[in-house]
Amino acid sequence: MNIEILITLIPSVLVALGVWVNLNSDIAKLKGRVYRLESDHNELKQMLKECVEGIHELKILLAKKGL
Repeated sequence: MNIEILITLIPSVLVALGVWVNLNSDIAKLKGRVYRLESDHNELKQMLKECVEGIHELKILLAKKGL
């Protein structure tokens, strides 16, 4: 009788295990994407900072030339 219960529970356990593995895989992918987006965000901030500094330098040069 106990064996019959175990045999009927095996498919449910396998499905639950499959769902768990799938969710962990999806979470790992999402963590990777979030890390990449944060990295891109930091790179973009640095590039914008450099652009702003360059624009300020251009303004100073133009002001010195009287334009």
